[in-house]
Amino acid sequence: MTGAAGSMMECLKCHTPLPNGSKFCSACGADVTGGSTLNAIASGTEGLMARLQRLVEGKYKVERMLGRGGMGAVFLAHDLTLEREVAIKVLPPDISMDEQIVKRFQQEAKTAAKLDHPNIIPIYRVESDGGLNYFTMKYVEGTSLEDVLDQKQTLTFDYIQRVLWEAACALGHAHQRGVVHRDVKPANIMFDHDGRVMLTDFGISKALQAASGFTGTGMIIGTPHYIAPEQAKGGTVDGRADEYSLGVVAYRMITGELPYTGDSVHTILYKHIFEEIPRVSGKRVGTPEYLTSAVSRALSKEPDQRFATMEEFATAVWPEQPVTAPRPGTHKGQRPMPPPLRRARARRAPPRRIRPRRSRTLRRRPFRAPA
Repeated sequence: MTGAAGSMMECLKCHTPLPNGSKFCSACGADVTGGSTLNAIASGTEGLMARLQRLVEGKYKVERMLGRGGMGAVFLAHDLTLEREVAIKVLPPDISMDEQIVKRFQQEAKTAAKLDHPNIIPIYRVESDGGLNYFTMKYVEGTSLEDVLDQKQTLTFDYIQRVLWEAACALGHAHQRGVVHRDVKPANIMFDHDGRVMLTDFGISKALQAASGFTGTGMIIGTPHYIAPEQAKGGTVDGRADEYSLGVVAYRMITGELPYTGDSVHTILYKHIFEEIPRVSGKRVGTPEYLTSAVSRALSKEPDQRFATMEEFATAVWPEQPVTAPRPGTHKGQRPMPPPLRRARARRAPPRRIRPRRSRTLRRRPFRAPA
């Protein structure tokens, strides 16, 4: 929020005062590049909500705001046709000023909307109307991994294993279809009412990148504390950048702390590029070796030294639940699952040798007439 002198703004996530024009929050790392537009959202939530309601009149009833951040604002709405609750994420309105930008945004968003996986929150619709760009998504009434970590409780290795495995399966599904998340972090890892991992915000980072007029290089997309070194350099990224980010999530889940902190975004980015991350086993006694090795490899500075696929990472963090990448022709919505346990075949006993019965010859007694 801009101060009286016009030289200060406020992080929408943690409300830390920042110099006007900041791109990231120095305290929590949140993207604050929305500038004055997002500050207006923070101070005028009711106005944005009323504006959105006018655009979706007759289709949805906007009920309340669920949250806001550097990527925009999320509202809870009721689908009047299908009688269900949905979440509507409104992106910063200033990206709708150029028709070409809107087209690129729609292209990236529609690609993400094609993802169909049990651990990915589905996108129902992508709209650009009335100066607003927004996604209509499934509403998950649950909590996020960020909320869990904020409780400062020690997480069990079984819990960590399952969360990483499900998240890796979801990311692998997206990578197979050419979609890179680019902003994997605890706030984007949700849990539904059954405790199942649900990843959100697929495609939004790339959509914002497209909307900002950039191609694959030259722009930093992601949250500094979880960003891959190649992202920090502004280079081209692929699925291995998501693997690194999930490795940072794993590090925090295991140790309860972030691998890198600093008093500025540049300090954090520098550490991601040049400083090695200590092994998690040195931070938490009793960490299984297979989990330590998997996380260390995922956090390699060079992408070529990481796992080639998220399926390999998933198998490494949970060796008893191996995952293979789906073969061409398999159903897109199929969730990678471990192969069923094979039962050892019982050895058949050799066929019994049936001996032929000996025929018994009956001796005929001579017939005697009665006396």
